Amino acid sequence: MATFPSPNITSSLPPSRAWQQLIRAHDRIFSDANKLSLKHLVIRLSIAGFVLHLALILLARSLANPPVVLAALGTNYLTAISTPFNFILFYEVLTLIAAVPASTTRSIANQFEIVSLIFIRDVFKNLAIIGGFHGQHFTRQTIPFYIDMGASLAMYFVVALFQYIAHRAVVPMDTEARSRGLQRFIAQKKVVAIGLAILLIGMAAYNFGIFSIHVERLLASGHNSPLEHMTTYYNDLFNVMIFTDVLVLILSLNVSGRYEMVFRNAAFVVSIILLRFSLTETAPYGAPLALLAMAFGVLTLLLYNFHMQIERDNPNN
Repeated sequence: MATFPSPNITSSLPPSRAWQQLIRAHDRIFSDANKLSLKHLVIRLSIAGFVLHLALILLARSLANPPVVLAALGTNYLTAISTPFNFILFYEVLTLIAAVPASTTRSIANQFEIVSLIFIRDVFKNLAIIGGFHGQHFTRQTIPFYIDMGASLAMYFVVALFQYIAHRAVVPMDTEARSRGLQRFIAQKKVVAIGLAILLIGMAAYNFGIFSIHVERLLASGHNSPLEHMTTYYNDLFNVMIFTDVLVLILSLNVSGRYEMVFRNAAFVVSIILLRFSLTETAPYGAPLALLAMAFGVLTLLLYNFHMQIERDNPNN
C-alpha cells in the first residue's frame, strides 16, 4: 500500500462553521482507529467469504442435482479465491477515499493498486477456466490469461516504481502564501473525500442490489448460468475518479498555478482515463493498456521531479 506522508491541517481553516464541521467529521470518520477496525473487519469477512465459498462448491460437487444458485457458483475450487479479493478490493476503494486529502501522488498510487488487484483477481478467475482444459494449458485460448498474468506482475513493479519516485519528490520552497494555500487545499479535499465516500458506498449498495435481483431472477427462472463478478462497480468507480481528479486539479491552483504542477496533475487524469478504458477492453488488450497508463503516470512523475530539481537549482531563472 502507498504510504506517502500526509500534511496535517491544524489552523487557518475556512471561517464557515459548516465547513469546519465537515472537516472535523472527516477526521473522525477516517481516524487511525477507524481505519484499523475496518482492516480487521475486512480480514474477517475475507476469511469467512473464502470458507463459505469453498463450502458451497463442495456442496455443489456432492449433490447430484444441486440448486440453481449452487450450480451457478461452479464446481472448481479455484473460483473461490476471487471471493476474498472482492472484499480486499472494496477495502482498497475505501483506502483510496482516505488518501484523497493526503496527496495527489498517494491517491494516484492507490488507483494504480486497485487496477492491478482487479487484474490479478481475474488471473485467479481464469485459472479456474484453464483448469477445465484437462492438460491443454497452453493453447490459443489460454494466451490472454498468460498475458494478463505477466501484465499484472509488471503492474506490481510499476506501482512500486511510482511510489519510489514519489517518496523522492523535490519539495517546492515553502512560503507563507503557499502554506495558506496548502492548508485551504487540504481542507477542500477533505470535504471532497466525504462526498466521494457517500457516493461510492451508495454505488456499492446499488450494485449489490442489482446482483441480488440477478440471483432472485436466476432462482425464479431455474436456468443454470454462472454468477459473474460485479465489474460494473469498478468501471463506475473510475468514471467517478476521473471527475474527482479533475476537481482536485482545479483546487490545486490554491497551492500553485505553475506550469509543471498543472501539467503533472493533468497528465495523471489522462492516466486514470486510460485505466478506465482498460477495464472494458476485451482480452488481451485490457492489461497492456492498463500497464501503459501506469507507465505514463510514472514517466510524468519522473519528469515532474526533474523539472522541480531544475527550478530548485536555478531559483533566479
